Amino acid sequence: MKRGRFAPSPTGPLHMGSLVTALASYCSIKQAGGEWLVRIDDLDPPRQDPNAVGAIIRCLTAHGLRPDRPIIFQSDHAVAYESALQKLAPQLFYCTCSRKQLRAHDRYPGTCRAARTPLPDSAVRVLMSDTEHGYNDGFLGSVDANFAAQLGDFIVRRRDGLISYNLATAVDDGNTISEVLRGQDLLPVTAPQRYLMHLLGLTAPDYTHIPCLEFADGTKLSKQTHAPPLNDADALSNLRAALGYLGFHAPDVVDSVDSLLNWSVEHFDMSKIPTRLPKYRPS
Repeated sequence: MKRGRFAPSPTGPLHMGSLVTALASYCSIKQAGGEWLVRIDDLDPPRQDPNAVGAIIRCLTAHGLRPDRPIIFQSDHAVAYESALQKLAPQLFYCTCSRKQLRAHDRYPGTCRAARTPLPDSAVRVLMSDTEHGYNDGFLGSVDANFAAQLGDFIVRRRDGLISYNLATAVDDGNTISEVLRGQDLLPVTAPQRYLMHLLGLTAPDYTHIPCLEFADGTKLSKQTHAPPLNDADALSNLRAALGYLGFHAPDVVDSVDSLLNWSVEHFDMSKIPTRLPKYRPS
């Protein structure tokens, strides 16, 4: 069965940009007859808001976006991530370079590549091969990716011992998720995630990167840019607004959250999403 997912980080409440992406992901996979999952990407405790998980779940529920399976938490997958690191061991090395040392380079220069045994206070990086791994994006079309030239040797376990976002996401999406629809701000992480899936023998999902919702000055809506949280009491109008940003306009007779979602799934068409979304207009 086809399977898609929405994977917010619990660093704060959902905002309109989150809803636009979640709604597009939901409509796309539901139109294909598949399952829609919600995964909480909770691997970075220092950045997490203890109230965010509950707020995210309540917000999705209020907007009718109910997952087809119990909510997944990346923090429950530590054993799978460690197993992946063991499998990747021949391609890993230990890096003690500081951010200051690397600031002058556009990608990792290979300084610590010879360090194949654990070192104190070190990050773990994966050796990149000079390999082309292009793919077809469901919104952008053909995407080229020369891993070594574009990425360099990237981190899979941080200096503080936390698993990297790329490794965790590669393990959780590979062989499990058939379609990843997310914002274009995450396009740069697709190549490293696909590379890790390749090394781990996992099947990569199909990717679709849609435009991100922006403020009038071109800044992406995010928790860091203080995007206002969604008001759950305005779920119907929020969904209408999200549809409007995506290029769809439901008739006024569609007057409940569930009926609007059903209409959205039926009428969803990737080709109608504009290459640049209208600027965010606070309600």
